[in-house]
Amino acid sequence: MLDRLEDFHERNPDRPVVAPLIEAGLCKADCKAMLERAGSELPMMYRLGYDNANCIGCVRGGEGYWRAIREDFPAQFEAICQLQDEIGEGSWFLRYRSGPHAGQRFPMRNWPAGTARRIGLCGVTRQRETNEYSRQRI
Repeated sequence: MLDRLEDFHERNPDRPVVAPLIEAGLCKADCKAMLERAGSELPMMYRLGYDNANCIGCVRGGEGYWRAIREDFPAQFEAICQLQDEIGEGSWFLRYRSGPHAGQRFPMRNWPAGTARRIGLCGVTRQRETNEYSRQRI
């Protein structure tokens, strides 16, 4: 997240930004743990192990996300395929990353199998700080 914040600052030097979670050293996993300890239920997509609580079939998802959607929600995946079949090329939102077709968009229906990706780690374990922060805020 820090890289994204730094990138935003570079692109928008005149815009003030408040980032209390980053300033407190909290990552997404820390925040989810605080919510769970407070008795709040996480959104369904988090409970299923997804990185983000996007709508099922979010067009902003990457290749691993879409492979997971194909496995976990085949009806929604097929609905996107049918929509792309009807609309055509202008609805293709994924691109080949490498090879002779690198950069070209392709329809979901033609997508090869691969590894589904649901879980991402923030790489930060701050249980003590998180506990202190949660006692102050919750």
